[in-house]
Amino acid sequence: MIPSVKSRPMRASRPPSSESLPASLAGAAVEAPDLAVLFSQAGRDEIELALCRRTPAPDVACALAASPLLPLDSFLVNDVRSDPECALSCAADSAGLHPVARAAVETDMRELLSMFLAALPGRSVRLRMECIADDACRRFHQDRTGWRLLVTYRGPGTHWLAPESGTTGQVRTWDVLLLRGLRLGQTPRILHKSPPMPSGAPPRLLFVLDAAEAA
Repeated sequence: MIPSVKSRPMRASRPPSSESLPASLAGAAVEAPDLAVLFSQAGRDEIELALCRRTPAPDVACALAASPLLPLDSFLVNDVRSDPECALSCAADSAGLHPVARAAVETDMRELLSMFLAALPGRSVRLRMECIADDACRRFHQDRTGWRLLVTYRGPGTHWLAPESGTTGQVRTWDVLLLRGLRLGQTPRILHKSPPMPSGAPPRLLFVLDAAEAA
């Protein structure tokens, strides 16, 4: 089991945002004030996007910016439940982070994984850590998974789109984004894609958790 994290000194609360989710997405998208509310949305049939806005503590942000990041296509564990501590430690090691950044990122991943597993019990969970230097997924889409959690620890965050209204938005560094996966026979209300990456820009560091669809 993963021990719970009672304090989060590496990050400070983000003040209320002027970039709130639009009213047109009511019923399909939720902006959560904290992680507990965010994860309470997992498994709700009507919810396709839940967002919790956060910001790292200044020393962590500086350490992340200074980290060289190792060339990494993807660090992948297909079912993290078998040895979550090993998966988290190896994921944190894989990116070549500054020690301050590594400690903060591993602590944050541990808390997110613990809450993700608790919110979606009995499902296999895939963990992925990526250093991304290109546009990766350039087109808006919905993933073939049950639920997906995305956190960009460095670089620009994920873009989202509501096709019916044409409304778009972008999450920011350290925000937690929870997305509902593709369901057979249903038209998605919210899609997402990777942000464009200018040539020569420092790579993004992306953490992903995927939960299988409920049996």
